[in-house]
Amino acid sequence: GRRCCCPTWGLSSGEPRPCLKINVKVRDGRRAAIFAQQWADEWFGSVEGGKDSMRFGLKTPVQLQKTPTGVIFKFRPLGTLPGREFQDLQDGGVELVAEEPSRGGKPRLRAKRCAYGFKTVVKENSERALIQKFKDDWYAAGL
Repeated sequence: GRRCCCPTWGLSSGEPRPCLKINVKVRDGRRAAIFAQQWADEWFGSVEGGKDSMRFGLKTPVQLQKTPTGVIFKFRPLGTLPGREFQDLQDGGVELVAEEPSRGGKPRLRAKRCAYGFKTVVKENSERALIQKFKDDWYAAGL
């Protein structure tokens, strides 16, 4: 895939790309990852499938999994059978990842598409709602 070099928040337009144009330089990558994880727990961690997320415009419920560098949200369409394993969800998703560059650059926080199975329609509206909520809360926290 192509590397993201986007300086601002937002979503790519046109052909689906792995990058969702979140590429923000941060002071501390570890702190950014912890913020993303805690934010995900607050908004999506209480209910399998993230039913409460619909209140801020997310059209498709999500399920999350923390990673050492952030969090992965996978879309879990209504009607998905209970007990379906996280790794088996292939209806798309968004990964927030805090990266520490290896060549002395500044740490950054990125969002990228993930878990899109073959011929799965990109859920741009749900991606946009998720990223907008994260962006608003990120800036409100003064990070």
